Formats: sequence, C-alpha cells, structure tokens
Amino acid sequence: MNIIAIIPARGGSKGIPRKNIRLLNGQPLISYSIRTALKSKYINKVIVTTDDEEIALVAKRCNANVVKRSPDLATDEIPLDSVIFDVVKKRESQGEKIDIVVTLQPTSPLLKTATLDKIIERLIISDFESIITVVSDPHLSWTKVSGKYVPNFKERKNRQYLPPGYRETGAVLASKRHVITEYSRLGSKVDLYEMDITESVDIDSPMDWWIAEKLIKRKKVVIRVDGYKEIGLGHIYRMLTLANYIMDHEIIFLMDSQYHLGIDMVKAHNFKIEYFDNDPLPKIKQLRPDIIINDILDTNREYVQALKALEIKVFNFEDLGNGAEYADGVFNALYPGNIPCENFYTGESYYCARADLLNAKIKVISEKVDNILITFGGTDPNNLTVRSLKAIEKLNYDCKISVIIGPGYTHRESLEQEIKKIKKEVKIFEKVVSMAEHLLNADIILSSAGRTMYEIAIVGTPAIIIAQNNREMTHLFGHNYNGFINLGHHSEVSEDLICNTLERLINNVDLRKIMNKRMLQHDLKDGIERVCSIIFKD
Repeated sequence: MNIIAIIPARGGSKGIPRKNIRLLNGQPLISYSIRTALKSKYINKVIVTTDDEEIALVAKRCNANVVKRSPDLATDEIPLDSVIFDVVKKRESQGEKIDIVVTLQPTSPLLKTATLDKIIERLIISDFESIITVVSDPHLSWTKVSGKYVPNFKERKNRQYLPPGYRETGAVLASKRHVITEYSRLGSKVDLYEMDITESVDIDSPMDWWIAEKLIKRKKVVIRVDGYKEIGLGHIYRMLTLANYIMDHEIIFLMDSQYHLGIDMVKAHNFKIEYFDNDPLPKIKQLRPDIIINDILDTNREYVQALKALEIKVFNFEDLGNGAEYADGVFNALYPGNIPCENFYTGESYYCARADLLNAKIKVISEKVDNILITFGGTDPNNLTVRSLKAIEKLNYDCKISVIIGPGYTHRESLEQEIKKIKKEVKIFEKVVSMAEHLLNADIILSSAGRTMYEIAIVGTPAIIIAQNNREMTHLFGHNYNGFINLGHHSEVSEDLICNTLERLINNVDLRKIMNKRMLQHDLKDGIERVCSIIFKD
C-alpha cells in the first residue's frame, strides 16, 4: 500500500510573514510537520507543494520531496482540494500508484507521529473514506438570520452539559485515493479523530505562535514528595508552592501510596498524582519525565544515578545524602554559606515563598502585645503547641492566643483539655488559607525552626523558635542576628524557659522592634523565581 503525505506551504502568508520557514524554537516551522511525517511507519513519501523557492530549499534540507506549485494554485482564493489534487495527478502521471493521501498542515507543529499513525491505521482497517482531526469544543454560539442575532441553542447550559460539538483542527485530513478530486477530499463515509488539545494548535496569528512555542518548550515534571507524621508536611507545602508557581509545564506528583496524610493534601489542590509501592523507579520509567524534583530529604547515590541513566534532569531539596553530588541541582535554603560543589544552591536566596506571602504587608510593632500565635507545623510531633500554651498560662498577662494546627496533628485531645484550663481567649485554626494574615495579626510567634522561620521573617513579627529535631538545630537562619530568639532543642526547653522569654519580649518593645528590623532586612520573595530559572534553564 502506497501512502503519501502532502504538506501545502505557500510563500505568501500574511498574518505572519514568511510563516512557514520562520524559526519556531530554533527550527523552521515547516520542519516539524515534515519530521512528524517522516517518522511515520506507514507513510512512504513526504511531499511539500509550494510556489516558493526558499520554502522548497528548506523542505529538501529536511529530506522531503518537493512539487512546484503553479502561481494560479498559490492565491488566497484557491481551496486546498485543488492543490492536493494537482500533486496527486503529477505523481500518478509519473506512474506512481497511490492508495491513501494524508494532508498535513505545516501550521500544526505539535502533531505527534503516534497520533498520525493511529489515524492512518483507522483509515486502513475501516470502510471510512476520509478522517478529519477535530477537538471537542462545545460552546454557546449565535448566528445571524435576517439581520438579527439568534442563538444556536434551545436553552443556556454550562459548557460541560452542552451536546457534543467538534471543531476541525486542520492538522490532518486523510483520504483514500478514490475520493480525491479537484473539488473535494471527502468521501461519503467520514470519521472524526478527536485529538489532544495541545496537538491541535494551528498557527495563524502571533498569539498562536506564542502558544505553540510555549507548548514545544513544555516539560514533563515529576515531583517526588511525601508527608507523614515523622517528617511533617513542610515538604508538601513547599512542593505545592513550587507546583502552583510553574505554569508552563506539565506537573505530576509521585507519592508513596502508604502516606495518606501528604496525599490528601495534594489531592485537595487538584494536582495529578501517581502512586508507587516500595520502589518509585518503575513508575518513573513509565512516566518518562524530563525533570524530576525530589523533596524527600536525603537521597542515595544509586537512586540518583538510576535517574540520570534515564536521561532525566534531577533537582533535590534539602538533600544531605550521598546522592546529592550526582544531581543537577540541590537547593537548601536552610543552610547558609558556600558549598564547594557547582550544583549546590544554599542559603536564603533559594527560599520558595508561598504566594500569599509575596504580597503580604509587613508588621508594624505596637507597644502592647495583644495576640500570641502558636504554630509548630503540620504535625508537631513533640506537641510543642501544648507546652507553649502551658507556658503562656503561667504569664500574669492578659492576651489572646491563636493556635494553628495542621492535618497531621495527633494531639487534639490534650490540646482541648489544656484550652479548658486556660482563662485567656484561645482560637484554633485549621486548614489555613492565608498564613500571612495570621503571622501579621500576631504580636509574638512561637514556632519550630523549619521553613516557617522564613515565612515569619517576610512579615517581620518577633518570634521565639524551638527545634523539633536535631536537623532543625542546623538551620542557622533562626539566629538572633536574623531577628529570632532561638531556645534550642525541644528536649532542653521547659515551660518556664518559654514563659520567661515571652515575658521579656512582652515588656521590651525596643527588642521587638530590633527583631522586626533584622527580619525585614532579608530579601526572601524572589527565591522561587531563582529556583525555577535554574530548574528550567535550557
């Protein structure tokens, strides 16, 4: 069976001058459709029909055959049916027998060879005479009758409830030879092939060009992260922040199926999730990402080298394992100073601030402390929340208390029992939408020594921090020269120590102003942009 692909390419495009040979992401536009057709397992010849010598030259360089189009077939008014028929007749006059003709538009650069082959396969095995590519596109539409606009629908409905409607993409029109005439390429038996919306882009305007270039550069990014009681939910929060910032690429979360705490949080944000049991590598091989971002603490050499063997770019967060040196980049905002490795990016410049913090107001220190905020992360494994409440109760001071707890907090019963004993007003907040508002409304904050320190510093509210574990003890940003009072490891922090420190802060407005000033001297809002520029650098 002889199957030919014909790509019509005039030189006189007006919307985008010289469109067919302009460089799209560094390659002539027409080269994309030629390459797609040449890769097909069914197409025997790829033919470009053109009136333009430069287009013909580019087509030949891309290994396509060229048929010279006469000027009378190169005007705006001439339909493609006549152009395609002209090529078919010229080939047949040379003794070639043609069974199927596939028309490909050079303005559809995102068409995949796999899609093209599926269309041809369907045409071969069926009794359809023609197949046209379409996208599902139901809309409320109107027409004009006798000078009046009238609806093409009986009742208004949301788009998802409208009857099916299909729009031709122009990307592919495949026909059996016997239906092709000077006036038509469609037989009486026509099938529609619904293609993915990203493949359907038809470049007709500068906006279309911009969209196509964005999609061509689009990467598949797998984010490998988990959240559970022992490690908390900070990794999940950070990766959700990063995922929400990345708009130009496909994002897939890859998560261990046993850790439902983190999974439920990602689900609530409607990102796509893939799951694995025990070993993530088989699923990663199946997904075939361009980039993988690991926020799983320490990696080992075998894991990272396995990813590199798959030609995947690898970026890790807070990785102190022996796999870090093999990654393309390791970001660690919590560790200052220079590390003698090109791929390590450390310090506050690489902190990824949540969206609600980027436009947050800054704290203006007041004379009186009215509200103390307690926030020890999504799980608070050492129940520092209750310890802090007990310390505040020892204060002979009237103030409000706000408590933020996360979905992994398992000490709810002891918290509620403690609240009953406290004479002060206490409010518990869960599923916090805007952390910035709570940080701003507080006059003093009690928190752990993790990423929340950076959130506090952006707003500038004086804070007392307590390390939940040994790793947090190494997070040097929580230092007095950055505006914090660091009480150290939780095992050495008593209720009395917390109480005394709070009392000192409450009674010393000048100290609180100094802490505020030291926090606000840091530029923490541009880190996520720096991180993404490194990850997606060509």
